[in-house]
Amino acid sequence: MTFTQSKTSASDLKVRSLALMLVSSLALVACASTKTATPPIVETTAPGVAANSEAAPTIAPEASATSAPVASAPVPAVTVSGTTINAEAVRVQESQSPYASLAEAGERIFFLTDRFDLTDEARSILTRQAAWIKANPGKRVLIAGNCDERGTREYNLALGARRASAARDFLAGLGVDTDRMETVSYGKERPIDERPSAEGWAVNRNAQTMLLD
Repeated sequence: MTFTQSKTSASDLKVRSLALMLVSSLALVACASTKTATPPIVETTAPGVAANSEAAPTIAPEASATSAPVASAPVPAVTVSGTTINAEAVRVQESQSPYASLAEAGERIFFLTDRFDLTDEARSILTRQAAWIKANPGKRVLIAGNCDERGTREYNLALGARRASAARDFLAGLGVDTDRMETVSYGKERPIDERPSAEGWAVNRNAQTMLLD
């Protein structure tokens, strides 16, 4: 081998080495640029949780404003107290009848022929009687059943008794003590209208409430 050939071989080795180093550098640069292309992970759950929170400021005041009057403790107490006051007012009203006397409240109720059931007008009069009797606890009453002149004595005595009992039972249903009431039947023995006509008979078919003491 000559000197010239040896020098050429050394130059070729140097070129190859430089080329290999260049290739290696390019490979490292390519790897580095590939790693930086990965996108970052963004946290997206936190904002959603905050928006749906029950403690959000826009919700709390509304709940407080609407629930306070409904859940207020004094409301039931006021209602109960009001009921007690009303019940007391009813008791006071019952003990203060607007009628000065039993006669003013109405002493007599009237019946249809051969009947002892109460008409609406009879119930209204008995309701006024009950108010007066309850307002005067020291008074006792006698309820007398009466009939018109037609029919037998026995029949009219029985019918008069049923009429007196119907009035007494209605008064008892309104709170009048039965110990303060007595009944009697006069049948057709005590007419208050002597006319032998439909008008006179209608007046005599009655039950009269009278004071005993």
